[in-house]
Amino acid sequence: MSYQTEGQRAERLGRYELLGLLATGGMAEIHLARLAGEAGFEKIVVVKRLLPELVASRAYVDMFLGEAKLVAKLSHPNVCEVYELGREGAEYFLVMPFLDGVPATELIARPRDPDRIAQLRVAAGVIVQACAGLHHAHELRGNAAPGTRGELVGLVHRDVSPSNLFVTAAGVIKVLDFGIAKLAGTAETEAGTIKGKAQYMAPEQLLGDPLDRRADVFGLGIVLYELATHQRLFKRASDYLAARAILEEPIPRADAADPAIPAPLADAIARALERSPAARFPDAPSFAAAIEAALAPAGGVATPSQIAAALAAQHADELTAQRTRQARIVDRARGPSGSALAVARDDDNAPTSVAAPTGSDVPATDVATRVAKQRPRRATWRTRAMLGGATLVLGGGAIVAAMIARGSREQRPSPEIANVRAPDSNVRAPDSPPTPSTPVPVPAPASTPAPTPAPSSSHAIAAVRRGSGWFSIDSNPFAQIFVDEHLVGVTPLVHKSLPAGRHRVRAVLKDGRARDLDVVVGAGKIAPPITLAW
Repeated sequence: MSYQTEGQRAERLGRYELLGLLATGGMAEIHLARLAGEAGFEKIVVVKRLLPELVASRAYVDMFLGEAKLVAKLSHPNVCEVYELGREGAEYFLVMPFLDGVPATELIARPRDPDRIAQLRVAAGVIVQACAGLHHAHELRGNAAPGTRGELVGLVHRDVSPSNLFVTAAGVIKVLDFGIAKLAGTAETEAGTIKGKAQYMAPEQLLGDPLDRRADVFGLGIVLYELATHQRLFKRASDYLAARAILEEPIPRADAADPAIPAPLADAIARALERSPAARFPDAPSFAAAIEAALAPAGGVATPSQIAAALAAQHADELTAQRTRQARIVDRARGPSGSALAVARDDDNAPTSVAAPTGSDVPATDVATRVAKQRPRRATWRTRAMLGGATLVLGGGAIVAAMIARGSREQRPSPEIANVRAPDSNVRAPDSPPTPSTPVPVPAPASTPAPTPAPSSSHAIAAVRRGSGWFSIDSNPFAQIFVDEHLVGVTPLVHKSLPAGRHRVRAVLKDGRARDLDVVVGAGKIAPPITLAW
């Protein structure tokens, strides 16, 4: 792509000259930018600009402004700072430092080294620093009277993942993207939604339960497992399957995946990954202390200088390519006479490491960010809502609609559909032609498994007391799901909470086709999952 041609002025946003598009995500564009001053002064920064089509949405603007206001209150070496919140006309943008380094995804993608202990020490050092940054955020307090500390605001990041932990060339870890962070007692950004990357969510986040700092500890546990084993823990073919893996499947120990991992380190990871928050570490420093104790006999966790040395040795090509590309973009913007010229042309489009704190606005499945070859096609409502991997829409306390497998070509319905109630059992999707539908029973599998206990004992106990259980349903193509003539959401539904007993479930496609089936839910039990193929 090219922002301007020779002889034209570069695009500007406030005081900043936009030099090149680095990435586009579900909510914002990330630009390399320059602030020019007197006597040849200039500073290269990153500008994060809300997508033009989202400017009219009060919810997205509030989310964007909320990130800036929140991060402005945080001041810690392991948290990526925001220099400025700006506005140009109707557009909002954040100005952040350009980070020289690689995201933690690059460390996971690297093969295991023969010197496993040295590699594990680096992985542990990354997480220990991330623990420090997140603990600082968790300890954020509100305004207080003079002489008092103020009350904890209950900040939870909610999107701890490898793409949001950036390893700088100096060996300092930066926690990125507080765009979907949440304060205790505040409403969700959009009514009935929770956000984050499905494969890094804590069980209570997937279930729509109240969250505290222990949800971020769970995310840190997943990232450390992946850094230590170089294997994805809950990555599946779809976010629906990832959510079910987190909620239902046995969680493997790290030393089972790689016997070179010391048992005490595997113990620490396993405790961080406990499904019940009460069984996890109570906070990030406790997790960090367990990691440090586990590796003390092996020389301790890697220091920033040791992380920097490992990065220089193992990721030299990525760092060199990134710096060269940055310099080329800036030089082209200056032009031979110092004027702004075309930038980011096609010969600059080789893959490069993440060169900006893009955070959750870059798809979670990407191991590296690519310099944009052309302005990406504007996201549909579906991808705009993803915020880096998934938007999970609640339906009666369990997650519903919106987990998208990467590359899906199917258009999903608007979120507003969740507010529709079924006038009768023959309701059809809005704007779909009247189509007769005959109830089609779902064939039972050859061997129907017995309902299994819920994965979290605390949830199971509460469910038994309430006389409720869970069921999951998916459909290809997507379908609206009605339970007892009430719309509860759009597939995939994972662990939908229902009163114990028999329920009439109706799945309705956009073209009006429908299927009816009976679902029996036991108290404190998970009914066998249902998958519909049309």
